[in-house]
Amino acid sequence: MIHAVLVDADGVLQVNPPGWLEKLRALVPAGSGEKFTDHLFEAEQAAMTGHRSFRDVVAEVLDYWGVADRADDLVEHYHHIEVVTDTAEVVRDLREAGVPVHLATNQHDLRTAYMREELGYGDLLDSTFSSCELGVTKDDPAFFRRIVEQLGLEPGQVLLVDDKDRFVDAAQDAGLRGVVWTVDDGPEALRSRLREHGLPL
Repeated sequence: MIHAVLVDADGVLQVNPPGWLEKLRALVPAGSGEKFTDHLFEAEQAAMTGHRSFRDVVAEVLDYWGVADRADDLVEHYHHIEVVTDTAEVVRDLREAGVPVHLATNQHDLRTAYMREELGYGDLLDSTFSSCELGVTKDDPAFFRRIVEQLGLEPGQVLLVDDKDRFVDAAQDAGLRGVVWTVDDGPEALRSRLREHGLPL
Protein backbone atom coordinates (compact mmCIF):
# COMPACT_ATOMS: atom_id res chain seq x y z
CA MET A 1 0.00 0.00 0.00
CA ILE A 2 1.27 3.47 -0.92
CA HIS A 3 1.59 5.77 2.08
CA ALA A 4 3.18 8.77 0.29
CA VAL A 5 3.64 10.10 -3.22
CA LEU A 6 6.66 12.03 -4.43
CA VAL A 7 6.16 14.32 -7.43
CA ASP A 8 8.86 15.84 -9.59
CA ALA A 9 8.88 19.57 -10.24
CA ASP A 10 10.08 20.39 -13.78
CA GLY A 11 8.12 18.43 -16.35
CA VAL A 12 5.49 17.21 -13.88
CA LEU A 13 4.28 19.93 -11.49
CA GLN A 14 5.76 22.88 -13.37
CA VAL A 15 7.21 23.84 -16.75
CA ASN A 16 9.34 26.63 -18.12
CA PRO A 17 7.36 29.08 -20.29
CA PRO A 18 7.82 28.96 -24.08
CA GLY A 19 11.12 30.45 -25.22
CA TRP A 20 12.76 30.07 -21.80
CA LEU A 21 16.01 28.59 -23.09
CA GLU A 22 16.28 31.05 -25.98
CA LYS A 23 15.84 34.01 -23.63
CA LEU A 24 18.49 32.59 -21.31
CA ARG A 25 20.93 32.32 -24.21
CA ALA A 26 20.17 35.92 -25.19
CA LEU A 27 21.97 37.12 -22.05
CA VAL A 28 25.28 36.74 -23.90
CA PRO A 29 26.36 38.00 -27.35
CA ALA A 30 24.81 36.34 -30.39
CA GLY A 31 26.48 33.12 -31.43
CA SER A 32 27.64 32.25 -27.89
CA GLY A 33 24.32 31.23 -26.38
CA GLU A 34 24.60 27.45 -26.65
CA LYS A 35 28.14 27.31 -25.26
CA PHE A 36 27.07 29.69 -22.50
CA THR A 37 24.16 27.53 -21.34
CA ASP A 38 26.31 24.38 -21.53
CA HIS A 39 28.82 26.13 -19.24
CA LEU A 40 26.08 27.39 -16.91
CA PHE A 41 24.28 24.06 -16.57
CA GLU A 42 27.53 22.22 -15.86
CA ALA A 43 28.60 24.78 -13.24
CA GLU A 44 25.11 24.72 -11.73
CA GLN A 45 25.57 21.11 -10.61
CA ALA A 46 27.60 22.26 -7.60
CA ALA A 47 24.61 24.37 -6.52
CA MET A 48 22.21 21.49 -7.18
CA THR A 49 23.95 19.45 -4.48
CA GLY A 50 24.27 22.39 -2.08
CA HIS A 51 28.03 22.67 -2.36
CA ARG A 52 27.80 26.24 -3.68
CA SER A 53 25.25 29.04 -3.76
CA PHE A 54 23.66 29.50 -7.18
CA ARG A 55 24.37 33.22 -6.98
CA ASP A 56 28.08 32.49 -6.64
CA VAL A 57 27.91 30.16 -9.64
CA VAL A 58 26.10 32.82 -11.65
CA ALA A 59 28.67 35.48 -10.79
CA GLU A 60 31.54 33.23 -11.86
CA VAL A 61 29.96 32.11 -15.13
CA LEU A 62 28.81 35.56 -16.18
CA ASP A 63 32.19 37.06 -15.37
CA TYR A 64 33.77 34.47 -17.68
CA TRP A 65 31.43 35.53 -20.48
CA GLY A 66 32.01 39.24 -19.86
CA VAL A 67 28.45 40.03 -18.76
CA ALA A 68 28.83 40.17 -14.98
CA ASP A 69 26.22 42.95 -14.83
CA ARG A 70 23.47 40.51 -15.92
CA ALA A 71 23.50 38.46 -12.68
CA ASP A 72 20.17 39.75 -11.38
CA ASP A 73 18.58 39.18 -14.80
CA LEU A 74 19.77 35.57 -14.86
CA VAL A 75 18.57 34.81 -11.33
CA GLU A 76 15.20 36.37 -12.13
CA HIS A 77 14.96 34.32 -15.32
CA TYR A 78 15.13 31.11 -13.27
CA HIS A 79 11.98 32.29 -11.49
CA HIS A 80 9.96 32.20 -14.71
CA ILE A 81 7.97 29.06 -13.94
CA GLU A 82 4.44 27.99 -14.85
CA VAL A 83 2.60 25.65 -12.48
CA VAL A 84 0.74 22.83 -14.28
CA THR A 85 -2.77 23.30 -12.94
CA ASP A 86 -3.91 19.75 -13.84
CA THR A 87 -1.06 18.22 -11.85
CA ALA A 88 -1.72 20.54 -8.93
CA GLU A 89 -5.33 19.35 -8.95
CA VAL A 90 -4.21 15.72 -8.75
CA VAL A 91 -1.99 16.65 -5.79
CA ARG A 92 -4.95 18.27 -4.02
CA ASP A 93 -7.19 15.27 -4.70
CA LEU A 94 -4.60 12.87 -3.28
CA ARG A 95 -4.16 14.94 -0.15
CA GLU A 96 -7.92 15.27 0.32
CA ALA A 97 -8.07 11.46 0.14
CA GLY A 98 -5.51 11.27 2.94
CA VAL A 99 -2.39 10.52 0.87
CA PRO A 100 0.57 12.81 1.68
CA VAL A 101 2.28 14.31 -1.38
CA HIS A 102 5.85 15.64 -1.33
CA LEU A 103 8.00 17.38 -3.91
CA ALA A 104 11.19 15.56 -4.95
CA THR A 105 13.30 17.75 -7.20
CA ASN A 106 16.76 18.69 -8.41
CA GLN A 107 17.07 22.40 -7.64
CA HIS A 108 19.58 24.94 -6.41
CA ASP A 109 19.07 27.08 -3.32
CA LEU A 110 17.49 30.17 -4.87
CA ARG A 111 14.95 28.32 -6.99
CA THR A 112 14.05 26.04 -4.08
CA ALA A 113 13.21 29.03 -1.91
CA TYR A 114 11.27 30.74 -4.71
CA MET A 115 9.18 27.65 -5.42
CA ARG A 116 8.28 27.16 -1.75
CA GLU A 117 7.48 30.76 -0.97
CA GLU A 118 6.31 32.36 -4.21
CA LEU A 119 4.68 29.44 -6.04
CA GLY A 120 2.87 28.29 -2.91
CA TYR A 121 4.37 24.81 -2.79
CA GLY A 122 4.70 25.15 0.96
CA ASP A 123 0.91 25.06 1.08
CA LEU A 124 0.17 22.81 -1.91
CA LEU A 125 2.42 19.97 -0.72
CA ASP A 126 3.06 18.25 2.58
CA SER A 127 6.79 19.00 2.22
CA THR A 128 9.47 19.66 -0.37
CA PHE A 129 12.67 17.67 -0.79
CA SER A 130 15.31 19.46 -2.85
CA SER A 131 18.67 18.11 -3.98
CA CYS A 132 20.51 21.20 -2.70
CA GLU A 133 19.30 20.36 0.82
CA LEU A 134 19.71 16.59 0.60
CA GLY A 135 23.25 16.94 -0.77
CA VAL A 136 22.66 14.57 -3.68
CA THR A 137 20.74 14.60 -6.96
CA LYS A 138 18.00 12.25 -8.14
CA ASP A 139 20.21 10.09 -10.35
CA ASP A 140 21.62 8.66 -7.10
CA PRO A 141 19.41 6.21 -5.14
CA ALA A 142 20.73 7.89 -1.97
CA PHE A 143 18.47 10.85 -2.80
CA PHE A 144 15.43 8.65 -2.34
CA ARG A 145 16.79 6.70 0.62
CA ARG A 146 17.26 9.98 2.50
CA ILE A 147 13.67 11.02 1.76
CA VAL A 148 12.22 7.70 2.87
CA GLU A 149 14.25 7.87 6.07
CA GLN A 150 12.94 11.37 6.82
CA LEU A 151 9.36 10.24 6.12
CA GLY A 152 9.76 7.24 8.43
CA LEU A 153 8.36 4.87 5.80
CA GLU A 154 9.47 1.70 4.09
CA PRO A 155 10.72 2.29 0.51
CA GLY A 156 7.94 0.17 -1.00
CA GLN A 157 5.34 2.43 0.63
CA VAL A 158 6.49 5.43 -1.43
CA LEU A 159 5.72 6.14 -5.10
CA LEU A 160 7.62 8.59 -7.34
CA VAL A 161 6.04 10.38 -10.32
CA ASP A 162 8.75 11.72 -12.63
CA ASP A 163 9.16 12.56 -16.30
CA LYS A 164 12.66 11.05 -16.54
CA ASP A 165 13.19 7.29 -16.78
CA ARG A 166 16.62 7.51 -15.16
CA PHE A 167 15.20 9.11 -12.02
CA VAL A 168 12.44 6.53 -11.73
CA ASP A 169 15.12 3.86 -12.18
CA ALA A 170 17.15 5.39 -9.31
CA ALA A 171 14.04 5.45 -7.11
CA GLN A 172 13.32 1.81 -7.91
CA ASP A 173 16.95 0.92 -7.15
CA ALA A 174 16.28 2.40 -3.69
CA GLY A 175 13.20 0.17 -3.33
CA LEU A 176 10.51 2.75 -4.17
CA ARG A 177 7.78 2.33 -6.73
CA GLY A 178 7.82 4.59 -9.76
CA VAL A 179 5.65 6.04 -12.51
CA VAL A 180 7.02 7.78 -15.60
CA TRP A 181 4.67 10.56 -16.69
CA THR A 182 5.06 13.82 -18.61
CA VAL A 183 2.75 16.78 -18.94
CA ASP A 184 2.16 15.84 -22.59
CA ASP A 185 0.62 12.53 -21.45
CA GLY A 186 -2.30 14.44 -19.93
CA PRO A 187 -3.91 14.39 -16.47
CA GLU A 188 -6.16 11.40 -17.10
CA ALA A 189 -3.13 9.24 -17.88
CA LEU A 190 -1.59 10.37 -14.59
CA ARG A 191 -4.71 9.51 -12.63
CA SER A 192 -4.93 6.13 -14.34
CA ARG A 193 -1.31 5.25 -13.53
CA LEU A 194 -1.76 6.28 -9.92
CA ARG A 195 -4.93 4.16 -9.64
CA GLU A 196 -2.89 1.17 -10.87
CA HIS A 197 -0.92 1.53 -7.63
CA GLY A 198 -4.10 1.54 -5.53
CA LEU A 199 -4.31 5.28 -4.99
CA PRO A 200 -7.81 6.73 -4.47
CA LEU A 201 -8.42 8.88 -7.56
